[in-house]
Amino acid sequence: MSESSPGAATIPTGSSAVPPITGSLVPAGVPVDAAGVPVGEACPPPLVWQEVLQAYRKESTPWELDLGTRKLVGRSWGQGPPLYLLNGFVATAELQALMMYILRDSFRCVVYDTVSAPKSRRRRMTVDDYSADLFTAADQLEDSSICVMGPSFGAAVALNAARQQRQRIAGLCLLHGFAQRRLSWSERLLAAWYRGSQRTLDSLTSRRRVQELNHRRWFPPFDGTRFEFLVESTGKLTLADLVQKAMAIHRFNIQDHLAEITSPVLLVRTEGQGKIEADGHEVLEKHLPNARTEWLHSTGMHPYLTHPHRLAKLLKQFFLEGKPSHPS
Repeated sequence: MSESSPGAATIPTGSSAVPPITGSLVPAGVPVDAAGVPVGEACPPPLVWQEVLQAYRKESTPWELDLGTRKLVGRSWGQGPPLYLLNGFVATAELQALMMYILRDSFRCVVYDTVSAPKSRRRRMTVDDYSADLFTAADQLEDSSICVMGPSFGAAVALNAARQQRQRIAGLCLLHGFAQRRLSWSERLLAAWYRGSQRTLDSLTSRRRVQELNHRRWFPPFDGTRFEFLVESTGKLTLADLVQKAMAIHRFNIQDHLAEITSPVLLVRTEGQGKIEADGHEVLEKHLPNARTEWLHSTGMHPYLTHPHRLAKLLKQFFLEGKPSHPS
C-alpha cells in the first residue's frame, strides 16, 4: 500500500471544559493565541511534539469499546462539534496528537485504534466492518452527526460510512482517497504469509528504510525526531492487523455509488503521492457531487504530522466556515 511504501462498553461522556496545558509548546519568545497557536506568521514555528504528545496522553479522555472480535481503543480531546480523525493504512491514533492539540478549542476530536483479538484474526474484515466501528463509537459518544477526516485507508472508511448513513456525516475531509483499490499479486502473497502473524511492523528489517525513502524528505529538516515518532509509533502495529486492512481494501469498490454521497467533501492532495493516489483522486473529484479539492504543498503523505497547522487551518475553514453543519 502506498502509505508504507507506497459488548459492553463504558465511555465517559459530557462536555467539560478542556483544562489548559501548562508550559509553552512552541519555541520560547514566539507569540501565541489563546489556543497556543503561533500568531502573525505565515508559517508558524513547529510545536514541540514531545510535549504535545505528553499533554495528549494526560489531558485527553481515554475510552475503550469491546466488540468481541476486536476492540476500539480511543481518546477524545477538546470541545465543540465532534470531529473524528481516522487512521491511515500504516498509522496509529496518537499520530493525530498534534492536530488534536491545535483543534481542541474548535472541535471535540476523537481518535481510535482498531485492535483485533488474536483468535479472530482469521475472520476477514471488510470496509463495512470498519465503517460500522465508526458509527458504534459515535453512538457510544452520543454523536448523532459527525465530521470525519480520513487519510488513505481512513478515507475509504469515511466514504463508505457517508454512503451508508448520509444523514450522520456532516462533512468529510479525505486525504489520498479512492473509490476502489486492488492489491498486486505480490501484496496478496505477503498478506497471505502474514495473515495470522503476531509480529509487529518493527520486526521487518527493511521497513525503516522504506519509510525513510517515502516520507523522510517531507518532515521538518530542523526536527528529525518527529520522523522518529512516526517510525516508533507505527512500529507497534501488528502485521495481522495490517493484513486485515489490506484485504478489506482489496475487496472495496464503491465507484458506482459515489453519486449517492451527498455530504460536502474536501479532497486534499499533497506532494509525495504517486500515480495510484492521483488516479484515485481524479475519480472522486469527477464523480462525487459535492466535492472540492485543495493542495497542500511540501507536506508529504502525513500532513497531520509534518505540517499540522496548515491542515488544521483547512479543516477549520471547511467544517466551520463552509457547508457542513451539525444539528443542535
